[in-house]
Amino acid sequence: MKKIKITTNIPPLILIGTIIVLFPIFAFMTIDRINKQKEQSINLLLEKGTALIRAFEAGTYTGMMNMRWSGTAVENLLAETAALPDISYLFIVNKDGEILVHNQKKKEGNLYGRDLDLQAVIKENKTGWRIIEDQSGNQVFEVHKKFSPLNTNRSHRSNLMMGMHRRMHGNWFNEIDLYKDTIIFVGLDMELITSADRSDTQHAIMMGIILALIGFTGFVLVFIVQRYSQARSSLSRIQVFSDNLVENMPIGLIATDMNSRVISINPAASAILDISQDLNLQGIDNVLPGEIRHLLETIPGEKGLIEKEIIIKRGDKSESTLEAIVSPLFDKEGTSLGTLLILRDKTELHRLRTEIEQNKRLAAIGRLAAGVAHEIRNPLSSLKGYATFFKEIFDPDSENFTIADTMTKEVDRLNRVVGELVELAKPVAVSGSPVDVGALVSECLQLIAYEPDAEHIEINTAIEPGLPQINADADRLKQVLLNLCLNAIQAMENSGVLNIKIYNEMSGETIIIEVSDTGCGIKQEELHDIFEPYFTTKLSGTGLGLSIVHNIVKAHKGRIEVSSKQGKGTVFKVFLPKRIS
Repeated sequence: MKKIKITTNIPPLILIGTIIVLFPIFAFMTIDRINKQKEQSINLLLEKGTALIRAFEAGTYTGMMNMRWSGTAVENLLAETAALPDISYLFIVNKDGEILVHNQKKKEGNLYGRDLDLQAVIKENKTGWRIIEDQSGNQVFEVHKKFSPLNTNRSHRSNLMMGMHRRMHGNWFNEIDLYKDTIIFVGLDMELITSADRSDTQHAIMMGIILALIGFTGFVLVFIVQRYSQARSSLSRIQVFSDNLVENMPIGLIATDMNSRVISINPAASAILDISQDLNLQGIDNVLPGEIRHLLETIPGEKGLIEKEIIIKRGDKSESTLEAIVSPLFDKEGTSLGTLLILRDKTELHRLRTEIEQNKRLAAIGRLAAGVAHEIRNPLSSLKGYATFFKEIFDPDSENFTIADTMTKEVDRLNRVVGELVELAKPVAVSGSPVDVGALVSECLQLIAYEPDAEHIEINTAIEPGLPQINADADRLKQVLLNLCLNAIQAMENSGVLNIKIYNEMSGETIIIEVSDTGCGIKQEELHDIFEPYFTTKLSGTGLGLSIVHNIVKAHKGRIEVSSKQGKGTVFKVFLPKRIS
């Protein structure tokens, strides 16, 4: 057994592709983590600044409740609050941006916040933030909000007490009115936060690089394991594919070994040869037909393949035409392994070719008949004229009169045959005009009544009331009805019943003309041939009548169906659309 060679070399394109895929993923993860850390730092600073502002407002409110309030108290409280760690500055400005109180006295009276919409900050009463640089170039996280120690969010009781204090100690509250519609700013030192962010960013980048290397290593390991697995399973997958291919091939396949034993046969070959598929390791003498055995026995002496068409007989005594291809099998070293036989059933193809050739011959006969019809009709007219003349000059009881009458009838019959030949040879053309099918049936029955064979035939008609006129060719339809009725009368010999029915199909778009008889019927094996030209079951028939009927119905965009039982009769159904284009 040959060893399986495992190749672990990774193609450069795979490595490049891995890097292209993994780098954006881990880069996105790292950037996203850094951004989330920055967002957390900003939220932390914002919460800290908001808490400081609320604590300052609460201190201011408490001082006012103790009736010890003054402008100096505000400055002292602001200075004490600004002295807390990580606070760069704390000050209050009015709506025009003038600094009213600042932890750095020298900056009081200066203007600040011109780049902000101070009126909007006061009106919205929301906490805002921004990152700016101080005079030393250090980043400061600035939080600003409307200064409102006397906000309406306090309890109703507190507001009542505040109102009472205002009435009793109006002078103390005059100064607090100076801070109405003002904004408080607090600046937080970002040095510690910036250092922490820088450390977190470096850590996130290192983790991203480590994860990327781990992912790349894992991908490489997966690729190596996959290549190893592919190498191990390649033979089994090829075997499964080959088995499925052989099983599902639309052509037959048989393989034999060097000892002329069948080692494989697929379902198609089993169906073509009508043999069992469980014939492995059996000799070809006990399994295959003689023609195929002879073909397999000749291949050992041949270097190439043999292609041949053979005819075999099945178990039901029918014959099948097969295309057989036989080829020897060799391994890489040139050692013979056996023989491969491929079979293709061409029985249906041969049948179709035979039908095409027959149709070509019939078409040629039709064209020939149409070509000579004119030449035949001229002498027939002369013969009929002389025969009619002889009938008039001879006594009706004489033998000469009988001969002349027979000549006249035979000339008429020949003329009809020539007319049918011409009719069959040329394409059928129909004209569209309103036709009353019921009236057309009545006209046909009047013509049939004079037929000698119709004297002992019972004729019944059933026409559905209210049938509309159809758009059709009246003369052509009359020809169809006459042919069907005359055939039915001739099939019943001395007695029988002829039924003619006309009714609407369920869809309402088609009219059905049904002609049935109680005659001898037609054999089942002959039903599919009755519309073929020159096919007839009557001794004196030409085999052209039903073929012409079929062509006329087809020209009307309709169809004709037939059913029959021997000894019980035949039913013809003509389906005609109410309108033809």
